[in-house]
Amino acid sequence: MEEFPPRRPVAAPALIEAAKRGDAEAWAALYRQYHGAVLAYLLRRTGSRPLSEDLAQDTFVRAMAGIGGFRWTGTDLGAWLFTIARHVLLDHEKRRSTRSESAVAAVADRDSGVRVEESVIAAAEAARVCAALAGLTERQRAVVRLRYWDGLSSPEIADRTGLRVGAVKTLTYRARLSLRRSLTRPAR
Repeated sequence: MEEFPPRRPVAAPALIEAAKRGDAEAWAALYRQYHGAVLAYLLRRTGSRPLSEDLAQDTFVRAMAGIGGFRWTGTDLGAWLFTIARHVLLDHEKRRSTRSESAVAAVADRDSGVRVEESVIAAAEAARVCAALAGLTERQRAVVRLRYWDGLSSPEIADRTGLRVGAVKTLTYRARLSLRRSLTRPAR
């Protein structure tokens, strides 16, 4: 009986050991095996293909630098790579959030095409959405994040959270209803 979804093959310990010794062919095989999944993971989180490709490359550069510390315990090498990818993404977000850029600086760049009114309106809308999300229960926020930010289906969310599919659908429906009510109220 065919497995659905098909499982990605686990990297063989011998391949990992060869990569640890610096074998370029072993690294190429590992890259081919895991690059697509790492890229998809980053793309779901950033929404930007060029940024995700850069972050995926950074992930593999860090993996090459740190492979000496990897100890195979029977767990797929992919778990280690996804941990690195998550750290690369967090580092990127940290660097981005600490830059001293402002809406005024963006508007001052005449070639940017950004208009002050659009920036102010976008910031106000983002604040309203954040406030509306804060009004949801913790479970509702988790389901909304998994559904709309991570792009998972109801059965995938159920698998990840341990909830029944019906409960996931109910939480999603109620969260959307609550968000709609919050966001259609006149701003104060």
